[in-house]
Amino acid sequence: MKRLLAWVAAALLISGCAAPARPQQPVPAASGPAETPSPAEVQTLSSGSAATGKSAAVSSANPAASAIGAQVLQRGGNAVDAAVAVSFALGLLEPNASGVGGCGYAVYVPAEGEPAFYDYRSAAPAAFDPGAFTALPAEEQKHSVAAAGVPGAVAGWLSLHEQYGRLPLGELLEPAIDLSENGFEVLPFLASLFTDNYNLLLKDESCAALLLNDDFPYMEGEVMKNPGYAKTLRKIAAEGRDGFYQGEIAEAIVSASSARGGTMTLEDLASYEVRVGKPLEGNYRGFTILTSAPSSSGGIALIESLNLLERCDLPASGVNTPLTLHRMGEAFKIANADRYSYVGDPAFTDIPTEMLISKEYADERAALLSDERVLSDLEVLPDSQSTSTTHLSIIDAEGNAVSMTNTLGTYFGCAVAVDGWGFLLDNQLHDFSIGEWAANAPGPGKRPRSSMTPTVLLRDGKPVAALGSPGGEAIVSTVAQIICDLVDFGMPVDEAINLPRIYQNCTGPLVVEGGHAESTLSGLEALGHTLQRREELDYFFGGVHAVVRNADGTLTGAADPRRDGGVCAY
Repeated sequence: MKRLLAWVAAALLISGCAAPARPQQPVPAASGPAETPSPAEVQTLSSGSAATGKSAAVSSANPAASAIGAQVLQRGGNAVDAAVAVSFALGLLEPNASGVGGCGYAVYVPAEGEPAFYDYRSAAPAAFDPGAFTALPAEEQKHSVAAAGVPGAVAGWLSLHEQYGRLPLGELLEPAIDLSENGFEVLPFLASLFTDNYNLLLKDESCAALLLNDDFPYMEGEVMKNPGYAKTLRKIAAEGRDGFYQGEIAEAIVSASSARGGTMTLEDLASYEVRVGKPLEGNYRGFTILTSAPSSSGGIALIESLNLLERCDLPASGVNTPLTLHRMGEAFKIANADRYSYVGDPAFTDIPTEMLISKEYADERAALLSDERVLSDLEVLPDSQSTSTTHLSIIDAEGNAVSMTNTLGTYFGCAVAVDGWGFLLDNQLHDFSIGEWAANAPGPGKRPRSSMTPTVLLRDGKPVAALGSPGGEAIVSTVAQIICDLVDFGMPVDEAINLPRIYQNCTGPLVVEGGHAESTLSGLEALGHTLQRREELDYFFGGVHAVVRNADGTLTGAADPRRDGGVCAY
């Protein structure tokens, strides 16, 4: 254990390593097991950086979490082992965004064999009353235990590990347990969220005790500890799924819910099921796209957006020009309208998935598009989702790829902690559509629609990129823009991530990130767009964490400067 912690500490001190030159477009290359490197050979860079290695790369929303993932790979683990270790670590290091009280989705693509999609989205309790929920004030629908779903994260991570992992679960949880007990440094983005959400964190005594420092926000650079989380992880390491979904922890979850008027029961927790199937498959200019299936709507919208954009000569129109951004915005407008109209929990809603992701349907919808004018707003109400999500991407030395997106909902979930166990409950039920859109209407046992879009790109059947992002409704447009930057414009992945972005819902203004040229914005206005301007490197546009295989077989990981992310590669 001391050796592991010493390695993590040493790895985090290594910064500024120059990444080798990268080709302009990801293409497949043969890969195989490499010799285990020494710690000095591992590149570890901080927020907004990229690192390239010969064998493997890990990119996540915290440098310490990425270092843990790389060490798992070096100790003989595979991409799934690393993803599980990173996810449990992020539950501690990013308490605003994910954790054992939340949920998510994962796309796993092995170097050989069949890809898999894991849906461990939170579900409404069996006694959930849609009428009572919709009658609550909007703030209570968002920031009260009424919005807490039955958490799927632990079941999802353990199910993935049981099927594909190699290392013992306890070994994967050791680093997070140690950080929980001995403390970790609060990074800038997390510190800003503690300050910005201070009143929310103060509202519930359990949340304030867990996340505030004597009722004051933690500041950047301060050390934060969470011994309750270590207790939770030890329970899971010893007892597996039952250690969380039955017994003391389950009883504490139910107690936290019922004490505040919630409806979650021990039966809800014990009966939670992970849904395992195939990822959705699309094709964009010769690259296979494997991405999230419903209950997420993100994969459908991503494939539809790319199908529409495939009809445009983006390389000719250029990077972030008015015409390119116009085409992207209009494609996102149509794809968002369709996902809001059709997508919900597939166990309760018939979804015309194959139609929506087909090239033929894109041909039909493309008739609405014009390079000279803006498509009138489509009559669909948007979702109300959050940027409080996290994404990690890993490709290991054997070529196995994991793209995983986890969430608590809005920042800090429902801001209710489970006393003594060191984690928050999510507020995923806030993602139900409150209104006439039946596909995502609230109901007992249902999983609310999500925008999460973990994605893997393949060329000739081999994974060449893993990527995804937080960002609520902006996730799809963010992931699509990165794919276009990689495929259409041949950009290195870190440059693609650093580019300013746009977001267009099915209705409303075109949201533009700071950093676009004024001439570009004027050109968009001339085409008829109403612009909403935001700051440079604005976290509204997500936090992409990606790994790309280069033409020479090396792997480059990149982390988004909009978050506290970091990369390890060797």
